[in-house]
Amino acid sequence: MSYQVFLFSIKVQCSIRLKVDVLLSKSLAENLYLFQYPVRPGFMPYDEVRHLSARIKPKQQKVEMELSVNTRSPNYAISKGEQVALNVDGPQGVGNYYQSGMMDKQVLASEPSVISTSRYAVGVLKDGELHLTPLHGCVQLHPSFNYLDKADNREKDTADAGESSQDEGEEEAKPVMVRFGRPESDEAKARRLASYEYLNKKQEEENWVTCRYNQIQDEKAEQERLLLYANSGNEMTEFCTPPQEYLKQLMPEMKNVEEEKPALPNNVLAMNQLKTMPLSDQVKALLINAKVIKFSQLMTFLPRGTDEDAAIRSLQQVAMMVQGCWVVKSEVLYPKDSFSAHSGVSAEVLSRVRDYVMWKFTQNRYVTRKEISSVVRMQSEDLKDILEQMSKMKVHHGWEFVCGFDEDFVDRNPEVVNRQNKLWELKIQQITKSFKAAKETPVSPEKSKRRRTISRSRTKSGSGMSDLSDTDIADGKVKTERQRRQSGAGDRQRRKSGHAMEVDPPAAENHVSNGPTDNTTNGAAVLSPSTQTDNTNNTTSVELRTELTNFIQEKLYSRYVLTLSDLKKLYQMKLAQCAPGHVLASGVTDHLLQKTVIEVGGSQLQVQWPPSSQEEPIFALLKTGDKLDQARAMLSELLKKSHKIKSSALRKRYEDETGEVLNESDCKRILKDYCVTKGSVWHLKGIPET
Repeated sequence: MSYQVFLFSIKVQCSIRLKVDVLLSKSLAENLYLFQYPVRPGFMPYDEVRHLSARIKPKQQKVEMELSVNTRSPNYAISKGEQVALNVDGPQGVGNYYQSGMMDKQVLASEPSVISTSRYAVGVLKDGELHLTPLHGCVQLHPSFNYLDKADNREKDTADAGESSQDEGEEEAKPVMVRFGRPESDEAKARRLASYEYLNKKQEEENWVTCRYNQIQDEKAEQERLLLYANSGNEMTEFCTPPQEYLKQLMPEMKNVEEEKPALPNNVLAMNQLKTMPLSDQVKALLINAKVIKFSQLMTFLPRGTDEDAAIRSLQQVAMMVQGCWVVKSEVLYPKDSFSAHSGVSAEVLSRVRDYVMWKFTQNRYVTRKEISSVVRMQSEDLKDILEQMSKMKVHHGWEFVCGFDEDFVDRNPEVVNRQNKLWELKIQQITKSFKAAKETPVSPEKSKRRRTISRSRTKSGSGMSDLSDTDIADGKVKTERQRRQSGAGDRQRRKSGHAMEVDPPAAENHVSNGPTDNTTNGAAVLSPSTQTDNTNNTTSVELRTELTNFIQEKLYSRYVLTLSDLKKLYQMKLAQCAPGHVLASGVTDHLLQKTVIEVGGSQLQVQWPPSSQEEPIFALLKTGDKLDQARAMLSELLKKSHKIKSSALRKRYEDETGEVLNESDCKRILKDYCVTKGSVWHLKGIPET
């Protein structure tokens, strides 16, 4: 294949300076390499150096050449050369890598060049014709010091041989654990195929191809160089492109891209582009970009003079109110036919879960992932993405709503607030039905609705048992009679045991207090499961459960291990710090404390208590979400046999079950969280000393 190229200069008039035929030769296109020697001066080529051997890996374009070293040169240090040979081959010359007893050869190994050879060719100008052959590869050759590795390996082999000769005893039998691999998923297979270990293994599997090196003056080299010329029998193809078009082909004009939108990150919105949109589209774009925004912040992004009423109307079409702020609707954020990038869940399911999370934030500023997961049953990655859109993680509390309560907007727009509350009531009814979960009734901060609760209260008298239902609490005479009977029973109990008298709260309150109160300033509740009604029923207020959950979560995440007695002491200390009439003083039972510990992520330990010690429930935080959760679970299993443990037992258990080694620092970190050290033995916290 051949072309004709016209070399010309553009001045006032175009004039042809030289006419050259360009011919393309492909005879060596698959085998033509460019060798570069970055550490070798240009005036000292390797042409005159004797080449002992050469080999190549064609797929990797990896080349190695073995060259002789002139040991007779005045610049050659004979003592150093002999020392290198001695280190590599040993005193007896077992390896025979250096045949002459000194370093008489070196190896040049290639490194792939970062330069792409697709735009390069080798050209030969002959008889007014330019013959071009494309380059197949470009490699850079550097001296290889693999003989140093050979010396190190020989020393290690000698040391290992000496140790094995001293240890002539029979090896102790060790149990062998047989494991069966799980079926490999497509995702795991893709990660394995892309790993460095797999790619390195594939490279090592390619065999070396031995090559013969020919000097530049050899006859074989002359024959190969003739292949750089194209065959003269090929038909000549005229190059008829006009000069101006040829220049355009060499340097094409830049296309006009002014109409194309700039490629911005997902969280960046061009303000110039925003100003060209209608008001409804501006509000929608801002909400999709911000996810959560206050009304005052929204107005700063809209053009000056924008009507607030019009902005609110547009806002209600694409967002829902949470904590006085506005959160983009799920159906706007997740189009109908979209899917989750993590699990492939449909947009309908994502919207339903996100709406439930939004509703939970309308009830409280803090939510926990475990609380949400127990209802929605969604993968952690998707749920985390949803929570990160509208909240931020706060240690010992959970996920906190990202914006503060917007009191200004709520006070100025009561009609909008009422409309949003009604929308949430309808939406949560649909959500709870779809999740098959019990409907959680929102508690209004202004007015609480009366609940019908049924709890049987029995008071023993001389004539028998009388049953009263709390559904009749609304009737004044029944309430008075119940108070009178309980008051009498309380007086008798107080005379016997000296405990505080039990008094019912006023009927106007929304919830029924389950704990007795005394005349102290802080209204501390007496914790006794035998004298109190379980506070986990429907009469427990949302505010009480929230405060109790936050309190227990803070203590559990900071201490890791809590006994029931320790928890009760901490609870009493908390009440002493609270103001009179605090919600925590409304009555908390032992059962409610234990249940709340489990709800916030704690686990009740089954511990082997020491003799002559009083047993009580003991709880621990075994799951924190890091890599050591498996080791924590193994620690709880070991504590079932004894409340004392050695670090070696935990490390051995971990190695037997996982096949991996638990390093000393991680083991010590776990034991410090749950135990106290006494000598070389670790004792579980909360267990009394024998």
